[in-house]
This record gives sequence, C-alpha cells and structure tokens, in this order.
Amino acid sequence: MAQTDAVDLKWGMRMVLLDNALRPVEPLLVLACASVYAGGAWGSFKLAESFAYLFFRLSLMGLDRGIVWFYGQANSETYRRNLFASLGVVLIASVAGVLAMLGLSLTAIGSVRGLTLPFPDLLLIAGSIPLLAVSEMLFQANLNRQNMLARILGKNLLQPLITVGGSLASHFLGGPGLAFWFFLGCLANALAAGISFIRLHGASWSDMTATSPDRSLWKFSLPLSGADLLAGLTSRLDIMLLGTLANVRAVEIYNVVMMFGKSLTAIRSSFEGVLLSAFSRDGARNLTPQLRRRLNYAVWAVGNLLGLAMLAIVFWGQDLLSLMNKEYLDGYLALVTITAFTYLNIFGDFSGLMLQSLGRNRAWISAQLIGFFVNLGLNLWLIPQLGALGGVLALGGSTLAQGGLSQVLLWRSSGRHLWLKEFLQSSLGFASLLTSLCLISLWLDTLWLRLPLFLLATAGWLYVYRRRAQEFERNLEPLRTA
Repeated sequence: MAQTDAVDLKWGMRMVLLDNALRPVEPLLVLACASVYAGGAWGSFKLAESFAYLFFRLSLMGLDRGIVWFYGQANSETYRRNLFASLGVVLIASVAGVLAMLGLSLTAIGSVRGLTLPFPDLLLIAGSIPLLAVSEMLFQANLNRQNMLARILGKNLLQPLITVGGSLASHFLGGPGLAFWFFLGCLANALAAGISFIRLHGASWSDMTATSPDRSLWKFSLPLSGADLLAGLTSRLDIMLLGTLANVRAVEIYNVVMMFGKSLTAIRSSFEGVLLSAFSRDGARNLTPQLRRRLNYAVWAVGNLLGLAMLAIVFWGQDLLSLMNKEYLDGYLALVTITAFTYLNIFGDFSGLMLQSLGRNRAWISAQLIGFFVNLGLNLWLIPQLGALGGVLALGGSTLAQGGLSQVLLWRSSGRHLWLKEFLQSSLGFASLLTSLCLISLWLDTLWLRLPLFLLATAGWLYVYRRRAQEFERNLEPLRTA
C-alpha cells in the first residue's frame, strides 16, 4: 500500500518561494569572484567545475527523482530498503565519475578542453562529485518528509558563501585557491544534507546492505539519466552552432541572455521535486481527478509567478543589459523572447512532469527527443539569419514542441481533458493583463514614468494573485495531505 504522509503541495510552494528568494546570493558573489580571478584562473575553474557537475548528474542515474516517485508506490519498509540501496549505488557511480574526470584530465581531450589545472586542484574538484551526488539524494529523500529547509540553507547559503566567499577572502589574504573552497563548500552542503536526513529518517548499520534497488525503481529512473545527458548536449549544441554559423559576439550575447533565461527556468525547476512528490504520492498510474486538479493548480500558481518575472524583464531588461555592457543592448529582444517562451511553456513542462509521476518516462523521453531535433533544425535555419536571436528562437520553439507533445501524450494516455476551465480562464486573464502592461511599457521612455507603473502593476498583480489563490484553496481539499 502506498504511503500517505507525502508532501503537501501548498507547503512545498511556500518552501520553493523561500528557495528562490535566496537564489540571488550566489550570482552576486560569483560576479565579484569572476572579477578578481579574471585572466584564466576563473575560466579554468569553471570549466573543470562544469565537468564535475556533468559527472555528478550522470552518477545519480535518475535515482534522485526516482526515489521521490517511489515513495508513493511502496510501503515504508520497501521504500526504506530502496532508499539506502539507491544511496549505495549512487555513491559507487559517483566514485566512478571521479576516476572518469581525472582520467579525462590526463588525455589530449582534457587538455584541449581546458582542464589544465594543477592535479591537486583537479583532485579537489573531482572529489566533490560524491559529495554533490549523495547530498542531492539525501535532500530529495527529505522532500518526502516535508523538509526542504536544509536544502535551501545548504545549497543557497552554505555552499556559495563558503565556496565564493572563501575564495574572495583567500585571494586577498594569499590562501588556497578556488578548488579548495569549492570542495569545502560541497562538504558543508553534504553535512547539512546528512544531519537533516539522519534527524528525519534515522540510520543504522542494518540499513547498509549490499542490495540493488527494485526493478520498478530502475525502470523509472534510468530513462531520466538519458534525459539529463540529452539536456546537456542540447545546451552545448546551441553554443557550438552559434560559434560556427554566426560569430563570437553572437555567442557572448546568447550567453548573457541565457544567464537570465536559466534564472527564470530555475524558478520553475525548483518546484519540480516538490511537485513530483505531490503528483505521485497516491501511487496512481492514471490521471485521476485529484491529480488533474493538482496539475492545474500547479500550472496556475507557478505560471503566474513567472508572469510577474516576465513583467520585470520587459520593464527593466534594457537597463540590466546596459549596466553589464552597452554591447549587450542588442540582446534585449532575445531576452524578452526567451522569457516569453519560458512563461508560455509552463503547461508543457508540467505535463512532462506529470508523465514522469505516472511512470510514463518513455513517453516523456520521446517528447524530449522531438524537442532536440526541432532545436537542431531551427538552429541550422535561424542562426545564420538572426544570430543570437535565432538561437533563442530555436530553443524556445523546441521547448514548445516538446511541451506540446507532452500534453498530447498525457491527454491520450489519460483519455480526459487536461485543463480545468476555472484555472485556464484565470491564467488567460493574467496573461492578458501581462500583455497589456508590457505593451504600455514600450511607450514609456523615462524611469520616472516606468517606475510608478511597474510598482503599481506589481502590487495589483500580487493582490489579485492572492485573492484568486484563496478562492481556489477553498475547493482544493484533494491537494492537502491525507
């Protein structure tokens, strides 16, 4: 019998809002750190770090999301056995990732790609892979016990403050370099994960058995690992094609635009672990009326929060780009475009998440594959004509294609309409208001005209959002924890 004390969706959304409120801490520190370590040290470190994160993500083999899904599919004893079995498998895979990264650094490929850091630094960065992997597994397991605070503190405060803050202090005081502080930051994050996990779940030597996760858990998780690899290839493909078919300036503009775009995507993706637990908590393998209502509420809530972020981008995007460098002003249209695509595709993104929750990973991977090939074709067509904007349009078009197919596959597998009228009408109302405000902002040339309108629009947006949320919550009893 499936467990019933899973994550309350309303609680999860409050935690995710806190998570996103603290996210600016790391980018602000990174900007300072990038300036003092400019001239090669920062670039070499970031490249090595990107390899570490790639191997970390692959070493999870999808089990981080799998264990959240499995919580709603098994009784407590079976879940606990599979949780510790998954931790053991991930630990072994992450150690293999360490060896793979160190081996890569000794080859010609590693040298060409810039992995020319001293071996002790490479060892510290590669040695962080198990810390990252195990802490991610522990944080994901904590979601099933309605605990996200340790993750927020560890990933948004402890790790960046120690990694970047320590590196800044070390630069002026003549201490150890970036790699040392990165390892120390990952260690602090892992300790936060471990302490919170033991407090919530407990642990004993009897849990440390050499077993493998159940077949059903593997069947759900392994396709997610392939999807992670596919997503990594897609992001690198865009940069490679821009450099080949356009020019370096287009690459620079695209990188700046996508820095903002990824921040918006992070707002959405930070909800995914909570929603996966909430969607899969009943152990249902079909889109029940309760699940459909949860899906609609999640799309409404997260989508309208992204709409507020889009309002800020349209009003202040040019000012933000100008502050960074006048050269980036040409990227304003691309910035608005990627923001609009992120906002529009919330229906498709969460439809894909629901496919995962119902255990239909093959359908979700099919949608991702279609998105990948659409991305490739649009890049080859649009980049030679439009440069960075072409790359953004290609990425946005591919996400819409992937999201649209996810909706079709979910609709066909469930045999029922996905979207409820009350939520859809409210979302369309917010979208109409957003479009009107954005068009008005294009006519306002001065700060003194835009600022009052933006503040008034934001206050009105939040007021209407809260009122509508209260109305929905009165009829959302199926969302609450049983």
